[in-house]
Order: sequence, then structure tokens, then C-alpha cells
Amino acid sequence: MKFLQLNVLCIVLSFGLCNSLANTLFASAIGPLAYYTGAPKDHGTCNTVDCHNTYGLNSGSAIFSITGPTVYTPGKTVKLTVSFRNFSGKRYGFEMTALDANGNRVGTFNKIGNTTQVIPPDDYRELNQADKGKYIEQSFKGIKKKTWKLKWNAPDNTTGTVTFYAAGCEANGDGVATDDYVYTATAETTSTP
Repeated sequence: MKFLQLNVLCIVLSFGLCNSLANTLFASAIGPLAYYTGAPKDHGTCNTVDCHNTYGLNSGSAIFSITGPTVYTPGKTVKLTVSFRNFSGKRYGFEMTALDANGNRVGTFNKIGNTTQVIPPDDYRELNQADKGKYIEQSFKGIKKKTWKLKWNAPDNTTGTVTFYAAGCEANGDGVATDDYVYTATAETTSTP
């Protein structure tokens, strides 16, 4: 009887420990909180809250960037790439949004493949319904990638310059939100005449 109780206790402790580790290890791997791109009116970046705040913003040796066309056509889709270079981490992530010259979130994002995801409204990250489709980030399958491809759909009624804002995390993969680097990047595109 004691042997059975000890086995049950070990199973319960193992399950509890695995659940705790899973929550610790994968909480940010499934995507950062919404509104942490470094864009105006957002909450800042992930290094300004109680995660990934060991080092100053953009203080690591990696190069974090957004690349895409410098010109867009209203109503058309633009392909973008978010990437890290000169990296030394083991896990990577990002979050991105697009703002017009007046600071309004514009257009919508679409993922390409399974390494990115559009943040759904009303999930644990508390994205407002009005911002549906306006934020994209790495997916759980994308945390080992250093480059992500995605699409931005320019709205029909937007003209002028649009700025893409992204925050990226280069993590050491130890499951703790310390000793990781956070970077920001911007890129601009302007509508065709």
C-alpha cells in the first residue's frame, strides 16, 4: 500500500512540476503580450515590463530588421521579412504592427506558413477587437527561426507613408525571462502616386 501511495505521489509531483515548467518555458514562446512593438501608443517593448529586462533595449550584438518594398499600392498586399543577423541566442520572437502618419494602426497582416501568427482578439494577450489583424508575431513553431516572412494588406483608403514597428527578442532558451536581449526596428513604405 505504501508503495502505491509513493508512486501516486511521484506521479502527482511530476505532473505538477511539468505543468509549472511548461508554463515557465512556453508562456512567451507562444507569443508576446499584445501592444509591445515599440510603436507610439503601444505599451513599449517587452524589456519595459517584468520580462526580458536584464539588458537595455538594443544593447545586444544582434541586428534586428524589417525589410520590404519602399513603395506600396493601396489595396494591394506587401511581402515583408522580419529577421535577426549576428545572433547568439537559442530562441527568437517578434511582434509587429503598422501605423500611418497620424499614428493610426492601418492594414492587416497575414501569416505565411506556420512560423507566424496574427494575434487574435480577446485571447490572454488582451488584444482589442478593433485591432483584429493589426498585430503579427512568431508562433510557437517559429521560436527557433531567425527569419519570418509575412504579408501586410494595405487598405484601399490609406495613402502616404506607413511605418512598420517591430520588437524582437533574442533569448538564451533557458526558460527564464532574464539574460535575453530585446531589439526594435522600423521600416517605412510610401504609397504610389
